Amino acid sequence: MTGRTADEPRLKPVRHPWHFGESWVNARTLSWGAGLLIAALFCGLYFMLRAKPLPRRRVDFPAPPQLNAQISSAQERLKVNPQDISALVELGTLLFEKGKDSYVDAISDLEEARDLGALDPRIFYCLGIMYQEEGLYPFALTEYQRFLRHYPDDKEIRLLEAKLYYRMGLFPEAVGEYERLKFTNPSDALVEENLGLSLWGAKQMDRAQASFDQLKTYGGDFARRAEFYKGQIALEAGKFQEAADSFALCGIASAPLPGIPDERVYTGLGMALQKLGRYDEAKAAWEAVLKATPKDLKAQAALREVVRRQAAAKRSKKK
Repeated sequence: MTGRTADEPRLKPVRHPWHFGESWVNARTLSWGAGLLIAALFCGLYFMLRAKPLPRRRVDFPAPPQLNAQISSAQERLKVNPQDISALVELGTLLFEKGKDSYVDAISDLEEARDLGALDPRIFYCLGIMYQEEGLYPFALTEYQRFLRHYPDDKEIRLLEAKLYYRMGLFPEAVGEYERLKFTNPSDALVEENLGLSLWGAKQMDRAQASFDQLKTYGGDFARRAEFYKGQIALEAGKFQEAADSFALCGIASAPLPGIPDERVYTGLGMALQKLGRYDEAKAAWEAVLKATPKDLKAQAALREVVRRQAAAKRSKKK
């Protein structure tokens, strides 16, 4: 599975702390909380995706047992001619294939080959992957774009490019890439999910809602995550009953939801239930958050507030 990463720099700084008065769940709080949940979700998805091994490419890397021998051969050729472009490309791609510990040398060799005029697509592919691994996202994006000029229908790199647009806060560009991917892969649930998130980031809320409704049709964890997204959108819009219903449909009481920590779902549920005045249920939700993250100061404050309101409601009934 390739794509979202999920998962950060697009979040705006929080200018006001949480308040726990009569309207403690205000619009700024909802926006802040929702943004944090989205960032954590995408970050989680990103690391899930990054853990997947890269598939073999059509540009043909050698089988692992041959790596060391071919590396030595390329190094010998460079001793004879330090500007041997084909040897630089071969050495750089071989070092890339060897693994992350060799990335610094691989980047150096491939950059030199590119500066000497090499146009081998392997350069753009390998540099893009390595730049992304090192957090150099604008450089990675440039290399992916160069690679896609050679292989415009390459799904893996198109997904990585779209994910980088998202991570860099370039949501309209991310939408464009995911729409292109959806056109060629109309039944790909992961593409639909990331399209919805990008539309959400671009503030195209009606289209994001429609995308998440489509995501629900895939069932399973995709449908459960769709409910989470719809719950967050409803929470932002002040539709607290709708939000509570969606969060409940995530079904985390029965099984964890891949890509979304349980405490994120319970946080949204707690916020919605507390706003609805359903204090017993809200208390249970905040306790679930603190069970997963005991040092969460905001959840601790929210739990104290809901207990206070719960006690006040009971006293009122006795009068």
